[in-house]
Amino acid sequence: MTRPLARAALALLAGALLTGAAAKGSLRVDNWDALGAGPLDLAVWRVYPFTQSPKFKEPPAIVESDGRRALLLRTEGEAMRVGRPVKVDLKATPWLAWEWKALDLPVQGDVREPKRNDQAARIMLMFEGMKGILYVWDTASPVGTESRPDELDIFDRVLIVVRSGQDGVGRWTRERRDVLADYRRVFGEAPRPIKWVGFESHSNDTRSRSAALFGAASFEPR
Repeated sequence: MTRPLARAALALLAGALLTGAAAKGSLRVDNWDALGAGPLDLAVWRVYPFTQSPKFKEPPAIVESDGRRALLLRTEGEAMRVGRPVKVDLKATPWLAWEWKALDLPVQGDVREPKRNDQAARIMLMFEGMKGILYVWDTASPVGTESRPDELDIFDRVLIVVRSGQDGVGRWTRERRDVLADYRRVFGEAPRPIKWVGFESHSNDTRSRSAALFGAASFEPR
């Protein structure tokens, strides 16, 4: 099979996985189980923002970890973001559940400080209407901290700390958030559909290192 045909087949498989998950009442975001170990195929997943060149010291990759397929993001003085379009209606599936494992926290990363706003792991949800919620594993800010650095910019986002510090580093943890409730609390209105989901790791502000693994991620009904 040629490379273009292989990429097309992979994209179709990813779509089939999402369709099948949705039929069971939940929507699977990732497709790690369908991918082989090695560098992430950027035919399905895209590096964003789209003005940046997808060149990294260590490219995003699919790896095996504790019996599961996962996405590995590892950075050195850089920001790494990979995502893809996913249409999500929070009225039907308001809960986001995911697994992640922080491996290396950026030195003195702190979501409250613009010059040190690095996290080992972020899950980014972009909504229609240029609003976003990011669930993050911070180095210093306590769990429950919320930062809204772009409130006056064209893209209005809030970063919510759901894990903090070394507790849990090196082992898999599972999170579950009511995204619908978070959105209404933060933005004071009902959300429009989610159009993009991304996985991120950052160390560019602190000029240090970060690393994290991302496992299964799904939107679930109540």
